[in-house]
Amino acid sequence: MLEPTPDLPLDITKLKHIIHEESMRLGLRGISAEGESAFTLSLALSAAVKKVFYEKSSTTFSDEPRIEKRPITLFAQRMRVDAMEKFNNITVCSVLHFGAHEVDLEKKKYLITLVIYLETAFIPEFLRLLQYPYIDSENEDEVKDGCGTLANLIGGQYKKEISRLGYKDIMMSPPESHINTVADGVDVPLGLTEKYQISFEVEDVKRLVVELVTLDMLPT
Repeated sequence: MLEPTPDLPLDITKLKHIIHEESMRLGLRGISAEGESAFTLSLALSAAVKKVFYEKSSTTFSDEPRIEKRPITLFAQRMRVDAMEKFNNITVCSVLHFGAHEVDLEKKKYLITLVIYLETAFIPEFLRLLQYPYIDSENEDEVKDGCGTLANLIGGQYKKEISRLGYKDIMMSPPESHINTVADGVDVPLGLTEKYQISFEVEDVKRLVVELVTLDMLPT
């Protein structure tokens, strides 16, 4: 079991070593001179999820999150989202978008898109761990609201992690939640063909999946 870790200063040398090793393993496209890349932003997202649970509950993850690079399936420039590909049971997902300014969010000029996936049956347990009121896993509206609550927590912490990497503060959209699939897909930053899928296990069972679609570099 992983134990909560204190919020220590970022070890740049260690971070660059992790970036180099994992970039080689994942076959990533080139990294900028500053050593930042889309993969670096996926590490920041992993850290954000862990901090949400470490700071708000006694929950620990069974192992380090599993990060995989996967192709995006696009239709009419929108990413296909099928939550049933993540879990074999009824699944809820919440979508968050990030832009440089409010007007960019309105124009759908996105820097980052996040999709958070959870089995509906496990939503009440996750929220209980985070000390939120119990919800009925059979009530679709409550389940979607619950996933949106978790998405907001993750998105808010992710903004902090991005800021720690030296990027400007960015704007976050309200979450949009769906059961099993998003019929028309979701908008993502234009021109991208790859995403990062990050899986988290609790007691050796995959319980949470987060997908990240991001530009290589964000405004500084």
